Amino acid sequence: CSDDLFIYFKGDHLLNLIFQKLLTAQTCALLSTFVCDEKSSENPKLSEELSGPLRQMQEIARRIARVCHECKLEIEEETYVDQFKPYLMDVVYDWCNGSSFLELCKKTDIFEGSIIRAMRRLEELLRQMIQASKAIGIDLENKFAEGVKLIKRDIVFAASLYL
Repeated sequence: CSDDLFIYFKGDHLLNLIFQKLLTAQTCALLSTFVCDEKSSENPKLSEELSGPLRQMQEIARRIARVCHECKLEIEEETYVDQFKPYLMDVVYDWCNGSSFLELCKKTDIFEGSIIRAMRRLEELLRQMIQASKAIGIDLENKFAEGVKLIKRDIVFAASLYL
């Protein structure tokens, strides 16, 4: 339910402004927080170009949690905010900027298969964001489509890992 609420609020003017200001690689990195279901033993060391947008998104998530609480929906603010995991943000950002899969794996203790699964889920989310952009009339369709092009390459999207 809470994920659905956040997706609904993606049309929110503030979130729209965040995405408009970001480069495509930053947008993909920020959206990776929605699809990352793994937890790393290491906190990511995010650069300002990633930590700034993450802070903005977390503030929007806090706002949504407060509104839900005011509407008598049982939701814990910090639990809600913490479900958006930043552990692959730097990995996705580097992938979008052309890093090899080997380089990505050296940056994190998250398993290779989990990285691939998250990237595939991110590609699906980007496609949903393209459709949502069309439906609600925000001009981010091209940015999300470019994101699909940036991440859909190499071993991450190979038909089989045993080729």
